[in-house]
Amino acid sequence: MRFSFDSSNLRTGLALVAILCLALAARLAGTGWDGFAALHPDERHLFLLTQDMFAAWRDAAHTGLSWRDWWLSSASPLNPHGGEGFYVYGELPLLAGFLAGLASGDTDWFGFIPLARMLSALLDTSSVFWVFLAARMLAGNGAALAAAALYAAMPTALQLANFHTVDVWLTAAVAMTMVPMIALVRGGGGRMRRLARAAAMGAGIGLAMASKITGLLLLPVGLAALWGARRSGLKGRHLPGLAAVAGIAMLAVFRLANPFAFEGGGGLAGLRLSQAWIGDFAQLARLTAAPDFPPNWSWDAGYGGLRLLRDFALFGAGPVATLLLAGLLAGPLAGLAPSRAKPAPAKRPAPATAPAGRRAAGLIPLALLAGFLLLTMLSKVSALRYGAPGLAALAVTLAPLFARLPPARATLPALLVACWWGSGAVILHDGQHPRLAASLWLWRLPEGTRLLNETAWDEALPTIVPLGPGGAFRWPDHGGHFRLDSLDITSPDTPEKADRIAARLARADYLILSSDRQSGVLPRLPARFPMSAAHYAALFGGRACFEPRLEIDRGYPLPFLPFDDGWAQEPWRIYDHPPVRIFARLPCYDAARYAAFLKAALAESGAER
Repeated sequence: MRFSFDSSNLRTGLALVAILCLALAARLAGTGWDGFAALHPDERHLFLLTQDMFAAWRDAAHTGLSWRDWWLSSASPLNPHGGEGFYVYGELPLLAGFLAGLASGDTDWFGFIPLARMLSALLDTSSVFWVFLAARMLAGNGAALAAAALYAAMPTALQLANFHTVDVWLTAAVAMTMVPMIALVRGGGGRMRRLARAAAMGAGIGLAMASKITGLLLLPVGLAALWGARRSGLKGRHLPGLAAVAGIAMLAVFRLANPFAFEGGGGLAGLRLSQAWIGDFAQLARLTAAPDFPPNWSWDAGYGGLRLLRDFALFGAGPVATLLLAGLLAGPLAGLAPSRAKPAPAKRPAPATAPAGRRAAGLIPLALLAGFLLLTMLSKVSALRYGAPGLAALAVTLAPLFARLPPARATLPALLVACWWGSGAVILHDGQHPRLAASLWLWRLPEGTRLLNETAWDEALPTIVPLGPGGAFRWPDHGGHFRLDSLDITSPDTPEKADRIAARLARADYLILSSDRQSGVLPRLPARFPMSAAHYAALFGGRACFEPRLEIDRGYPLPFLPFDDGWAQEPWRIYDHPPVRIFARLPCYDAARYAAFLKAALAESGAER
């Protein structure tokens, strides 16, 4: 069944504007999700690097540098590679944030954070637009509107749109590049139009690679699009020219948008890869493989492909998109009989059967979806955000199905359910972050209160909290109000650790678990952390003489149906809605007895060293 929009570009345009406005509103509503405390570690990394770039720009010693020195040389003060730290993300999001801050004058920490997050919201809204354009070439106006609305409501897309990270940039680049890819495969147009499509595809691939190196996944799909153009009527002698145009555009855009991947020194001709850039990726590979790196432990504790598919279905694309994809791949839904609604006016008749070029073009988004989903499954760190570019491709893949579903009986109810499900991600970003709420609770405690956090590998509480609408903030060590310490729970289990834990618990008034990154993971590694597992069992079982005083667990707050997502993967939960628990020490606590208990658990496991 065709939508009535297929016969009216005006109605389509008005509906698209409405979808874009609603999508943007949903994304801008959550820019202050953490009180601007920068509680996403990857986002905070970009913020800190941008602050360094602003400082370098203001440094009088650099005022005599030419634009080539600033942008095309690895010796640039803006280069994020080298030094003690390392940077393995694309440089385009970092440099775009820097330029936006300079243009607006928002270069201080609390001025730049909302600006950068607003930029992410705008960028992800552009992905909604690109999804519409790509889907329109496959299935017409009405189905394209449905695909755009579906992407706009996907939970991970809504979540990532409130972070100044590279994921929304990569997603936007992938969504944009789908448009010329599909156009190439569908064919039509003269030689100059095909050259323009090839150039746009190459530029899009370059932007994707400059956003995140996994944008390389677009390369094989781009080659397939060029081959598809040949099958759709392009003469074989024109194919090398198209490939050359696409390749030159890709390299030129990547050179300009990711400039410090190259040594430079020769302007645009300085195409030798930077050793510092390569070294950063080598360091990342070492960290990812390191058994002693705490962020790896949630994956070491067991997270297979089936769990990833479950989380992708619920919190990546959402259950509506997942069920529609299953129906499309299974076949029966794709053959639904036309509904009895009135057909579109005859002045713009739609063909009953898609031409071969359109059917072949439908494989482009499906290949992108499969590529990014497979990459996430094969990666040791199977975070949902790694598969985020596949969400836009999924929405486009479903467009032909929407063209066959009855609008009133199937499509509209499905979209309403998708929006309801996605609203949980919007509600999560209402400024009631558990760590922020817990920090405000802690600041009501008397001066001199002794707080014990678990580890330096997780966010400590209290975090930065706003004092009021005037823009002032209170820092964790503000006025020396608290006495702060760390349990160092992530260190290896040893008798010395047992003594340290028992002694520090004895000095603490409150023990803070600012997430379940430790309590939910260390007990799942009993061979490595038998003593820590015993500690958590005693703490949660009431045998440690610590009493829970505050527990905040928002789950996934669906309207009318709160949903517990405590079993979902760590990156989905930990940045914007971690469970927070605060325990108060009771008079019955005895350090010597607790140390003996921990050592006994260690000895019983046979892991004592």
